[in-house]
Amino acid sequence: MMKLGTMTIMLMDKNKEDRDAYIKSMRRTKEYGFEVMDLCMCPVQRDEVELCLDDEWEAIAYSIRNESEKLGLPIVQSHLPYPTRRASKDAYGPEAELNDRFRELVRRCIRVSEICGVKWAVAHPVFDSEGLPHGFDDCMKFNHKVYDEFVELAAKSGVGIAFENMCDNAPGARRFAVTADELCAFVDSYNAPDQVGVCWDFGHANRTYPGDQSAALRYLGKRLRATHVDDNVGKDDLHMVPYDGTVKWNNLMPILAEIGYEGPFIYEINVRATDPVIRDAKIKYLKMVGDHLISLAK
Repeated sequence: MMKLGTMTIMLMDKNKEDRDAYIKSMRRTKEYGFEVMDLCMCPVQRDEVELCLDDEWEAIAYSIRNESEKLGLPIVQSHLPYPTRRASKDAYGPEAELNDRFRELVRRCIRVSEICGVKWAVAHPVFDSEGLPHGFDDCMKFNHKVYDEFVELAAKSGVGIAFENMCDNAPGARRFAVTADELCAFVDSYNAPDQVGVCWDFGHANRTYPGDQSAALRYLGKRLRATHVDDNVGKDDLHMVPYDGTVKWNNLMPILAEIGYEGPFIYEINVRATDPVIRDAKIKYLKMVGDHLISLAK
């Protein structure tokens, strides 16, 4: 059965000088009754969290794992750093120092995932409308060029890579792996279903398939390994609470059962901007909504 969880950043104060920021987030998450966690390491690339610290990151990773075991709060998935537009455009070009650092951080985060017992690490497929041809074959080749080394490293570490469905940023700014068929074609090209799968972001999908993403979700089938759960109104990526937007959750949850998905159901909701006076009530409400959604997946 699916288990309800959150990303670490939902209840995290990002401060790399605080060596326990991740641990504090995990403790808060446990207090609210969530069952599993996503170790979000996107802030690593922005130098915002303690896993940026070159001399301490591995010891910190072990402390995170130990706290997870102590709390009984498994870290079942993670989110790797993702290429910015600049990094993806010049991934093997003249910006060598920038991109060597990016690749180093991804390798680090795969190792952190391994230490923490992560089953699936989420990664963003790459596309740059200025720096790449728009052809599907070109995008497939470029993504393999960027990610093959990480897929191989993760497999050796016992960690799977789940590629996330993207969303177009603006009209005419086409991105790769926005649709289920593109995403699955890339995943299938590895021919390694136990090592490479899909993370489905319901909010991204609501922008690509406004009103009904049912067929796309069915198309994923057994490829689905991880989730990002949030809502919007089909436009901006607002990370709203389910039912506050236009995602048809009552239609989608039974499909998860239909395709046999039993993995984590992970919130990607921003509560840090919520007034502290009502934040506690909002998080409790999120827990209630998540429990209800999972009950529909029968």
